[in-house]
Amino acid sequence: MLRSVAEVSVLTGLSKVSIYNKIKLKEIEKYVVKNKGITYISDEGISLIVEGLNLNDDKLNGLNLHLKREREDVAVNIGNTDFKEFKLELKELNKNYLNSLKSENEVLKKQLDEKDKQISELHRLIENNQILLKEEQKKSEQQLYLAEHFEEVDNKLQDLKEKMEQKRNDRKSFFKIFSK
Repeated sequence: MLRSVAEVSVLTGLSKVSIYNKIKLKEIEKYVVKNKGITYISDEGISLIVEGLNLNDDKLNGLNLHLKREREDVAVNIGNTDFKEFKLELKELNKNYLNSLKSENEVLKKQLDEKDKQISELHRLIENNQILLKEEQKKSEQQLYLAEHFEEVDNKLQDLKEKMEQKRNDRKSFFKIFSK
């Protein structure tokens, strides 16, 4: 049975500091357990601490008798427990736990199926969006091509207009020469 340092202090009549100093010894260290910040010492470790103190035989016998009685009480309590009832309760708890896990798995499977549907819908939307983007790119390329083409036609028309104007001016000057 494990006891806290405070309990060992009360049993032995030593201070907690003395007990902590004793449990640092290598012989006792293996009987010490720490759990959630609390230090516990087994009965064997307590016996070693008591033996190391050289207490008088009456106190030592009293402590050993106390430890022995507590061990017997624990053994009697365990012996009186109806293990069949405990096993049945444990089986029922296990069955309930398994059923809850199964139902949780079913819920999770349904959620996964729903997520799969959502993902496939998103993939379809992305594909449609990509098609629309490609079409828009083609349209913008065509618009750019048309804009360049119109600019080119406009420049040619402007050049043609200038040439026509030049020819008119040349003709006028030609006729002016003859008319004089």
